[in-house]
Amino acid sequence: MKLKKIGALAMTAMLGASVLTGCGGENAGSASAAQGTDSKTTTTATDTAATQTETQKVELKIWVPEEEVDITDEMVKKFDAAHDEFDITYEIAVVGIDEAPQALETDADTAADIFYTPSGGVGDLAGKGLLLPITKDFDTLVADLPESAINAVTIDGLTYAVPFSPNTFFMYYNTDLFTADEVKSLDTMLAKDLGDGMWNFSTQLTNSWYSEMFFLGNGCTLFGADGTDEKDCTFNNANGLASGQYMIDLAANPKYLEDADGVGGNAFKEGKLGAVTSGAWSAPEFREALGDKVAAVALPVANIGGKDVQLSNFVDFKTITVKSNTQYPLCAQQLAVYMASPESCLTRYNKQGDVPVLKSLSESAEIANDIVASALNDQAANATNQPSIPKMGDYWDPMKAFGTSVYNGEVSSANLQSQLDALADSITSSLTN
Repeated sequence: MKLKKIGALAMTAMLGASVLTGCGGENAGSASAAQGTDSKTTTTATDTAATQTETQKVELKIWVPEEEVDITDEMVKKFDAAHDEFDITYEIAVVGIDEAPQALETDADTAADIFYTPSGGVGDLAGKGLLLPITKDFDTLVADLPESAINAVTIDGLTYAVPFSPNTFFMYYNTDLFTADEVKSLDTMLAKDLGDGMWNFSTQLTNSWYSEMFFLGNGCTLFGADGTDEKDCTFNNANGLASGQYMIDLAANPKYLEDADGVGGNAFKEGKLGAVTSGAWSAPEFREALGDKVAAVALPVANIGGKDVQLSNFVDFKTITVKSNTQYPLCAQQLAVYMASPESCLTRYNKQGDVPVLKSLSESAEIANDIVASALNDQAANATNQPSIPKMGDYWDPMKAFGTSVYNGEVSSANLQSQLDALADSITSSLTN
């Protein structure tokens, strides 16, 4: 008889964040382990005797966001039950999807074997040799994944992550303040009088994950049409100039509210804001505050440079990755794929609202009728794949600085071209490599 011991580590402190509380009231910094045992008898019948199936002892460390702890524990137990070839002991710790890649780079030896990563960072990590290609079992998901998701995690013909949910923002609006027809155009929304003490629209000009929507929507490119040319950024061409001017005008509009530190989201929940850009993660709190008044749609068109253009933001994917120096590559790969399987993705959707990227699920009646899922998928179709080349790391800070300067009034029509030239140069310059 084989005894399989499975350990689940209670929530630990997120890197750089305050200490969280683990199971049984223990502090996360000292994280108590909730240990359990599960025994199995695995024998092969022969004419003369029963022989024990060979097993590999495996110890895995898994990093997930806080809301994924219980779900992941359930997933690993189900995987374990289906795989007698592994004798698994595991730890689950709370590390955010944005913190995990940095922690891996800091100390790969102590990093988790399996962790979540935004697809936009996969190319950088793979280029540094920190990720293990996913070759085992991934073929079971390929036919069910959209091409954009596969492309986002494929580097030089090798797949380095398993996508499970699209990650982009769209627009929520208050149906008491805007009609379904009005929210098709940002300019129509801004022209409407909602009354004193009200704002019409909120996004984050000061956040480089949001501000690109004006440039990409107006035909500008970042790192070329396919996101692989690190010398290309056309944010300073004629279309970029028109996009920058639109941002200047928007920032100066008294009906606009900058969504810094959740200000826009709070105003929206209070019924003082007509529409706000955010993602699926905001749906529970918006619904709790506004109930049936909340609707969700893809981003609107905007009249930039005299023509209506569809705003296009970055789309990347939440993915599951395996570090390259894991001691258990076979088991880690298979578990990573299982954590992105239809069964696992449906569990995530039902328990916390992560919209599945798998076509068999996203196109199902249940999910297609969910207004948030529908808005996310509609916007993903309008969005631009976030480049996954290492050079993408040089985009975020310069774009954030530009957007912040626009919002603060430091970028004007008079100096806009020079500011955009400096932005493009900062992004594509080799000095930061």
